[in-house]
Amino acid sequence: MISEAVYLHYLTALLEGDKKQCLQIVRNLIDNNTGIKEIYMELFQRSMYRIGQMWEKERCTIADEHVATKITEGLIEYVSNSFSNGAKNDRLVLITCIDKEFHELGARMVAGYFENAGWNTIFAGSNTPENDIIQLIKEKKPDLVGISSSFYINVNRLIKLVQSIRKYFPEQEILVGGQALSEEQSKILSVYDNVHYITCLNGLEKYLSGHLKN
Repeated sequence: MISEAVYLHYLTALLEGDKKQCLQIVRNLIDNNTGIKEIYMELFQRSMYRIGQMWEKERCTIADEHVATKITEGLIEYVSNSFSNGAKNDRLVLITCIDKEFHELGARMVAGYFENAGWNTIFAGSNTPENDIIQLIKEKKPDLVGISSSFYINVNRLIKLVQSIRKYFPEQEILVGGQALSEEQSKILSVYDNVHYITCLNGLEKYLSGHLKN
């Protein structure tokens, strides 16, 4: 568990755009055997949520948020590489954001988590057109498709993508995450076979341990 003092130190450095200090804090955590899930959730996710709240209250600027996002993107990659042991299983996951979804930090962390778990990972990133996602699934035949959607205004696009995947690949296992859906709203996905709503990395860990043991 990451202490409040470390979190606040990191948040301050992130708001100041101090990339070197943020990196040093992350290095110290790794050296002290802090797990990848803790760093992603208790440091990266928590700090970016906080910055989003500050922006909404006009306590920081859009530029501040953009700088923090870029620093976090680089640190996610650094952490993912730091935890990689090179061991791979034969499973493939495609991680993507829906069309018109430009926030990809959550999807990046999910991709890093899968890589740490030994999966082969294809990260399509933000604002990926539906037709391109369908084509990637056709070409790569992933075991899992992870879809990220953060804005409620994109829910219709999310459902349309799920429906398209179901149409062309009826057996495809799909994970949906992001803040676009609340726990209550996620019930709209229950009508689709093999579609699972995952709220966080803890939920993903539970899903993988319960559904994909073999």
